[in-house]
Amino acid sequence: MDLFQKFNRVYAKAKHYCSSFVIDPHSLRFIRYNKSIWRDYKNKNPQGIVLFYYFDIPSALISGSYFTNLLVKKHNAQIVAFSSTRKGFPWGIFYWKRDMVYRSFNTQKIIGTVLDRSQELRKQHIYQDIIKGIKTKKDVYDIKVDGVWIGVDIYETYLRICRKPTVDLDDPRLFRMIKEGVGIYLFWRDYVAKNQVKAIVVSHDAYIYENILCKIGYKNNIPVYMPNIRGLWFAKTVYSATNPLFKNYRAMFRRLSLQEQAKSLELAKCQLQRRLAGETGVDMAYSLKSAFSLPNKSEQVLRKSDKIKVLICSHCFYDNPQAYGEMLFIDFYDWLCFLGKISQETDYDWYIKMHPDPLPGTDQIIREIIAKYPKITFIPPETSHLQLVSEGINFVLTAYGSVGHELAMLGVQVINAGYNPHSAYDFNWHPQSLAEYENYLLHLDQLKKEISKEDVYEFYYMHYYYTIADGLFLKSYRQYITESTKNQEPGIVVYEHFLKDINRQKHQEICTSLLQFIESGKNYYLSRGLEN
Repeated sequence: MDLFQKFNRVYAKAKHYCSSFVIDPHSLRFIRYNKSIWRDYKNKNPQGIVLFYYFDIPSALISGSYFTNLLVKKHNAQIVAFSSTRKGFPWGIFYWKRDMVYRSFNTQKIIGTVLDRSQELRKQHIYQDIIKGIKTKKDVYDIKVDGVWIGVDIYETYLRICRKPTVDLDDPRLFRMIKEGVGIYLFWRDYVAKNQVKAIVVSHDAYIYENILCKIGYKNNIPVYMPNIRGLWFAKTVYSATNPLFKNYRAMFRRLSLQEQAKSLELAKCQLQRRLAGETGVDMAYSLKSAFSLPNKSEQVLRKSDKIKVLICSHCFYDNPQAYGEMLFIDFYDWLCFLGKISQETDYDWYIKMHPDPLPGTDQIIREIIAKYPKITFIPPETSHLQLVSEGINFVLTAYGSVGHELAMLGVQVINAGYNPHSAYDFNWHPQSLAEYENYLLHLDQLKKEISKEDVYEFYYMHYYYTIADGLFLKSYRQYITESTKNQEPGIVVYEHFLKDINRQKHQEICTSLLQFIESGKNYYLSRGLEN
């Protein structure tokens, strides 16, 4: 890291800490709204606890403020926010602004996962037993305590926090992470045993800070909810928040009237054409650069040959590789190394390309991997997929990326690496085992699907429209996210979007929808309401 980068990092941290002492007008208005609307929901004699993750995501705090208060009313409970990273005195002073937001919607306690002496001793004993059996990365991934699978959460938290592409068994930070994960498990195991926890509300079912608690909730039949401003999720088991949803896309679409189906397909066709024409942010607000810019006709990218041409589309190494579960590899690094070995056994033209706006460090990691596998050629990330298709790319390999529908739309055969959002459809290849995946790769000349564009449009509508409850909290979530992307607004402006359209009627509509969802026991609240 050079001096300029160090200065920027120090400056960013200083700016962040300084901002902690100034409450912005958007947050202040949201605090006032909460105090006025939730005044009568605070329990003076609570008989239970609703646990709510302590984070700083304004959009999730809007949905969370509603969801937790309705749960409090239902269970005669109190809201207890929790954090495994919030530090105590004197560092707690930097959280005072966030604390004010939480207190404004009746959060009565904010707790940290701090162990007592006996828990510390148990943690040490369990940790020592665990590390005796760790010989491989898979051993880390498979760690269980009392039958509860916490290894995947430790594994992925290590990748994210340490910015590592894969687990390094020689890294002392890994073993500190294992110890921390065991401690978090013990804290919540004992907390749930001693307290009447009625519900758990989190942002995601991932990482040790939230997902270990979720798994203890599943084990103890405590409902686990993941509400946000674009929909509601109720999880009963590991990966149940998204896993059943993708498999049901086709069945859900068939429940629409024929007229609705036709309109939906036309909408999807229009949006997908915009994306493939190079427009950024089309139903993907996080995407700031297009992978479908105009081809550079003056420069040939692919080698001219009669060989099968294979493109690997890489993923971010650090961000929740097992987001959907059932991937054939424990992380993206192992996936790429496996493909590197396959490249040595085949007579194809192999290429690899990153996303147009990769995270720092991705380029270096990929180049280090392919240095071991000289048959794989690195393609600059800004290279357009349109150019690669025009030059004859035959197969695209992804773990579960959006190229599954984008490149299929352009007639390319796409092979996923396990369960993925496209799993209900036949326009991709979906290997169910590592042996099947390897067989596909070794015999690409035998793979050929007739791709139905209508199926691609159907998937697109289901994934980007049907699954979003557009008007649940905001007048239009989709309009908000589009405007925010264009104006590059910070997330905190969502408070303003919410408050400018909220009124008594809208408030009541939100409460009615959330209560229906809570009482129903259904898995989802999506664009058309309750879904299983």
